[in-house]
Amino acid sequence: MIIESVSAQTESHELVSTFHGSNYIYTHKNLMTVKAKTNTGIAGYCYLGDDFLLGDKVIQLFNQSIAPVLIGRNPLKTYEIWDDLRPQARGILSDRRIALHAQALADAVCWDIVGKAAGKPLIQVLGLEKQHLPIIAIAGYYSPKKDLAGLTRETHNLIELGFRGIKLKVGGASLDEDIKRVKTVRKAGGASFLLAVDANQAWSLSEAKYFLNSTITEDLLWVEEPVHWDNDIADLIELKKNTKVKLCAGQSECSVAGLKRLIDSDAVDICNLHPTYCGGITPWLEGAQHATKNGLFITNTGEPQLSCTLMLAFANSICIEMYHPDRDPIFPIYCPVSEKIKDGYLSSSSSLGWGIMPEKNDDLS
Repeated sequence: MIIESVSAQTESHELVSTFHGSNYIYTHKNLMTVKAKTNTGIAGYCYLGDDFLLGDKVIQLFNQSIAPVLIGRNPLKTYEIWDDLRPQARGILSDRRIALHAQALADAVCWDIVGKAAGKPLIQVLGLEKQHLPIIAIAGYYSPKKDLAGLTRETHNLIELGFRGIKLKVGGASLDEDIKRVKTVRKAGGASFLLAVDANQAWSLSEAKYFLNSTITEDLLWVEEPVHWDNDIADLIELKKNTKVKLCAGQSECSVAGLKRLIDSDAVDICNLHPTYCGGITPWLEGAQHATKNGLFITNTGEPQLSCTLMLAFANSICIEMYHPDRDPIFPIYCPVSEKIKDGYLSSSSSLGWGIMPEKNDDLS
């Protein structure tokens, strides 16, 4: 089997409202898509999010420099291809995020073909470890109109949509306001509602300690990226000594080596290396395996079209993170696995490869 053609492009879908995180704003769902066709008739497809608005540059690099490396290659040799693409990310004066995202696109589409060539969902190729997992919504974004009553309504809506919990945005308001937001969601969701929080590196060490001490009764599932990036490993180590709440980090790492430093320093309890940010599925799997070896949990951040497979492939995964359909209108349209949500849990899909099926599927098989 060889790849005969491959191309990538961007998509942008305007959202019905603006979503404010702790230190960022989303107005659109931006995607980077990739298609690859092989001489056997098997075609691969995947999309990744464009969080940094680098899509045009990523696609330009992909079509000019990544695609020529893929043409004529056996897509089943994912590790060899990943190694051969790595020099693209070594330009010392370039924005490495661009090359990492381009490499991630190439890697993800090859893995889709791996599953389809085996005639199986990719989860069956990787090794199904869990039959289902609870789903939680990345939600609770800030808005001038979203007071505590609005947050209560949002929590109830998430439960109605079938979510078992929420990863609540914090770090974008005062500490006392965020503490009230946490208590509001806990009251609205009830004791069994899974409640994690994500500060997106918004706090100093002392602020993180204050927040955790003030929410000690709220049974937090984890707190994610609670401290500033400047000295995060040292601050996470110190914070970990002073709380029983699980600490989650790794999303902002762009390499497996960076994730390993977090793990080997005993700075975190949960790892969430991002497959797009770190250059693909191949390094993500290595990171997840290292976390597993060291007895840590893993979770995902966004990219549910990938995590519905990746999370079920590891016994130490906690849940699957998704978005409200207003925040991510693409996943429920492109991914039939979204229909497998029942009673707050998502089961594995029977669709081949990643199981991503765009509305306009062209002639992809």
